[in-house]
This record gives sequence, C-alpha cells and structure tokens, in this order.
Amino acid sequence: MGAIEKVIIGTGEPIEEQDLMEFRLLYEGELLPSGNQKRPKEKHAIRRKFHPQLRRLWSVEKNLRELAMRAVHYPEPRTVTLEERFHDGLQAIGEKWSRVDYKCVPLVTADMALRCKIDILLLRPEEDRMIFESGDVDGQIKTLFDALRIPTNLSETGGVGPEEDETPFFCLLEDDRLISEVHVVTDRLLILPSQREVRANDSFVVLNVKLNHRAARTFDNFFG
Repeated sequence: MGAIEKVIIGTGEPIEEQDLMEFRLLYEGELLPSGNQKRPKEKHAIRRKFHPQLRRLWSVEKNLRELAMRAVHYPEPRTVTLEERFHDGLQAIGEKWSRVDYKCVPLVTADMALRCKIDILLLRPEEDRMIFESGDVDGQIKTLFDALRIPTNLSETGGVGPEEDETPFFCLLEDDRLISEVHVVTDRLLILPSQREVRANDSFVVLNVKLNHRAARTFDNFFG
C-alpha cells in the first residue's frame, strides 16, 4: 500500500504566505486511537515527548527568547543577565498558564491570534491484521492533537504531576482548536529503529508546524 494523503481540517480562509516560524516535532512509539476511550495516560506520555523538543525550541529560537524576556517585569530595577531574564520570563509565562500542578508554556495561544498549520507524516504498520488492531487514522490524529495542548486538569495527565525537569512544562497549543489546517500523509512503517519487533500500534510521526499570524504581522507586534 502506498502513501495516502488527506486533509482533516481546514478553515477555508486564504493562508498568508509569510510564515513566522517553521519547525518539526518528532514522536516514535505507540499511538493509540482516541474514541470511546479517552486515554489520558497515553496522551500525557506523548505530551511529555514533545516537552523537551519545545523547550529547546524556545531556547534556540531568537524570537521566542525575546518573547520570554519581555514577559517578565521586575518590581524594582535590578541587574540580571540575559539568561536570567530569559529564565524568569519562562517562569512568568508558566505562572500565567498554570494548570493543576503544571506551569505550562504554550507556544500558540488565542491572544496571539496565530494560525497553526500542521503537516503530518504518520508511518504505521500496514499489514491487515495490524491495521485492524491499531484502529483508524483519524483516531490516532485525535490522540496527537490532545497531546499537543496543555492539560486542563489532573485527570488529563493520568493523575500524575510534573517530573523534576517539567517546570515549566512546554506545549505547542493552548487549545487544539487553534489548529487552522492539517494535512496528513500515511505510509508504511517497517519497524521502529529502537525496537526488534513491530507492534500494531507502533508509529513514527513527523509534525511539520508552520506558524503564521492572521494579519501577517511578526512576533515584534507582541513585544512591548
């Protein structure tokens, strides 16, 4: 079976050509479909895989570092290094988006009015038996969407709090409704590089994320 491409959602609005940012997120492991079972534990495990990737994005992307540094306001003048201000800014964002025990740092939020377009390459086993066991692609994409947004209550984390390196906790989205367009290509997974055997729910996922502002502005508009 060859590659299959589908558009799951789209706003129907014209997409601005000027992208503010483009990057890729990777996931490999089991990807169970969402349906009658909400699978909060499994979704949070995937959310935790995206956390260090997004944390590094904020660390290396100049515009995001500047955005974080502008988020902190000291009550009185003080001398701080750029790295200290960056760290304090992330903490300030985390306080703003504190949910249950997690101090979250979402990249795409409603108040920034960003478009978030995602192209997904989903590799999964294509043997008939495994496709039957793994479920439909739409259910697997729903699992991914939920794992990309911040958890709103402790039940959405499977009842577990943040680990030592998860404060603040980095997520892509405030809400998955902020995704404006999704394209999905599925193709055959032979076997995950880290495994010796293939399982029905194994997957390798590449998420190509493009951020664009509805008014074709830049991140500078959010500084002040």
